[in-house]
Amino acid sequence: MLVNAAYTVAQVVFEVPTGVIADTLGRRVSYLLAVGIIIFSTLLYLWFGLAGRGVVPFAIASALLGLGYTFYTGAVDAWMVDALHSVDYQDRLEPIFARYGMVFGAFMLVGTTAGGFLGQLDLWIPYAARAAVLIPAFLLGLLVMRDRGFAARRLTLTSFAGETRRIARAGVVYGLRDRVVRFVMLATFVQGVFFIYGFYSWQKYFLDLLGQDLVWVTGVIAALVGLTQILGNALVGASPSAWRTAA
Repeated sequence: MLVNAAYTVAQVVFEVPTGVIADTLGRRVSYLLAVGIIIFSTLLYLWFGLAGRGVVPFAIASALLGLGYTFYTGAVDAWMVDALHSVDYQDRLEPIFARYGMVFGAFMLVGTTAGGFLGQLDLWIPYAARAAVLIPAFLLGLLVMRDRGFAARRLTLTSFAGETRRIARAGVVYGLRDRVVRFVMLATFVQGVFFIYGFYSWQKYFLDLLGQDLVWVTGVIAALVGLTQILGNALVGASPSAWRTAA
């Protein structure tokens, strides 16, 4: 729980500063930093596990992993929106994000199931597999990804501080000061407090209930989360009659 908490705290601390990178140097730079840091932190997990290190090194690696994901969150979404606007896309964005969510859920379904079965062989194998999979993801971003519809800006230490204040101020103006968005933010906060604890602790509880050390079960249960993402995103933009049919 402490190691996972380090990951969450890092996401909270670095979410705005890393957003500055995506908004100035570019979404592609932010994506490459994300994948590179996630690869490095995954290899640290692998090393610390094989070396039998304690909680503190794992917490450091977990915080680094959280930093990597903050470079990813928002940047890829913004990259997609910029690209759509650059080709004069005029339709609603919700179905696009829904399809993205369905693809994400499908890969989560496959990845967590495969990771669970690989972990049953040995716990270091899923981490090695993740690092191997992320290498072509990095090369894809490096060689293919382009910032369409976005003009990069120069970033200095002085402008970095100013950009951070600007993003934080925008979060207040368009978030906390908006009655509807404020309610959504507060509801999400309350939901997240309970959900994060459950997400971090259910693996041990399920295995305790089974009375067996079946790592693959945790992968299958996590895969069910991916399945719900697919089903939920499939309903985005659907008509009420489609909801009744799905129900």
